[in-house]
Amino acid sequence: MRNTFLTIMLVACSLCTVTKVQAAYFKDDFSWGFNANLWSARSGDNGSPFGCTFAPGMISPSSHGITLALSQGSCSELQSRSSYHYGKVQGALKTGNTPGTVASIFTYTSWWDAPGRAWQEIDIEFLPSLGNVVHTNVIYQPQGGTYQSWEQDIDLGQYGLNIQQNLLTIGFDWRQNYIRWYVFDASGNEQTLRTVYKDNGDSYLASDEIPAYAWPVDNTKIMINHWHGDNSQDGFYFPGQYFGGNGWAYYDFIEYIPH
Repeated sequence: MRNTFLTIMLVACSLCTVTKVQAAYFKDDFSWGFNANLWSARSGDNGSPFGCTFAPGMISPSSHGITLALSQGSCSELQSRSSYHYGKVQGALKTGNTPGTVASIFTYTSWWDAPGRAWQEIDIEFLPSLGNVVHTNVIYQPQGGTYQSWEQDIDLGQYGLNIQQNLLTIGFDWRQNYIRWYVFDASGNEQTLRTVYKDNGDSYLASDEIPAYAWPVDNTKIMINHWHGDNSQDGFYFPGQYFGGNGWAYYDFIEYIPH
């Protein structure tokens, strides 16, 4: 009887574990603000090259969608309360044209979430200093180790889009062996922007491959933010020189579709 009970409990616990790690679909259209069950508004700063402190008061609601504002020294960020795994992360946004700023949709986890965990990040970023492009990136850094990134800028004009004039629907599909960034063009058709692959172990790293050790594998937060640089040397490189002034980034929705 005791063995039967233990078997039942082990099966039950196993099922509970599966349920716990199974990522849940969500879509937040930000009607009159963000869903507080899904998101928390960030307070605090990240240090250089960030030149501003995140403040919940910089996030403004509307009947549909939210605006992440920034001014000199102040910026805005939402991060998901839960962590997510392989799936599609997408949203719709439009930004202003303030040089030295960044508006983004990205995933992020690191040793701040779990001791010894590597920094793993997948990015969609818009930098007015770069013009009408989307900056795509994968970042990897082991705790105490070397920072690595795989960046590529893609011109949005070829799809009939302008981030400062059009509400862009854009996202990435994160899977075990590839990450594909995509956008919906001016005709509403999905277009692949870029695809990177996990190294297949053939002892040759192609230009569109990322080493297997650097592939993002851990559960991660989904985040959006809008910030400006501090005009340090790193800040001049990314996100460019900030001349002061206000900025805005409007987000119409964010959606996560698990695999």
